Amino acid sequence: MSVFEKLKESLGQSTERLSGTAEKLIEKSVKIGSEGLEITREVVANISEKTTEITTLARLKYEILMLNRRKEAEFLKLGKIALDMHNAEEFDPENRVMQDQLSAIAAIDKDILAKQQEYEELRKAHSDNYVVNQLSDDLASADATMEKVIVSEKSNVVDKLLKEILLPKEALISAVKREDEMIIPDGNTRLKIGDQVVVIGKKEDVEKVVKRFSAVK
Repeated sequence: MSVFEKLKESLGQSTERLSGTAEKLIEKSVKIGSEGLEITREVVANISEKTTEITTLARLKYEILMLNRRKEAEFLKLGKIALDMHNAEEFDPENRVMQDQLSAIAAIDKDILAKQQEYEELRKAHSDNYVVNQLSDDLASADATMEKVIVSEKSNVVDKLLKEILLPKEALISAVKREDEMIIPDGNTRLKIGDQVVVIGKKEDVEKVVKRFSAVK
């Protein structure tokens, strides 16, 4: 399942949780991008305001996953060291190489504990926000991210329609906030200087969009 398919499913569930009636569900729903991500104004507003929290949770969860993989790899190394020593009939738990390996595992354990504590505290702070928690999970599992970027006056996307802008394959413009107005964009949405644009997708593609929209070299 692609990142956009996961997000579509997640946001659909979020909409059901946030809206009490079918009328609210279809109040304003549009398809964005080639993946056809369907979202309502209520969900978009929630996402736009919680971009930092969602991205931080996703980053922490992904970092915890990577640390656990590193820990598993270090345990395999430890096992090989122990096996080699056993085969050579030189097994010694106080061996410096083995002790260094145990120290490396302990250091990773410490990092995991710190990340998990930070993750749990932030998640607890947003425990009542389904969008934040579910979307951050989906982003983490897909190694994706979400960023908010302000369109710079120096950017070459100013005054262009979204359909005129060639975006990276796995980057999606999910919301545009213009002053106090929340816009669910489609191909005919024209970007203006100062627009706050929420971009979702694969990290490397999102970074390209942020760089282009903010005109950072």
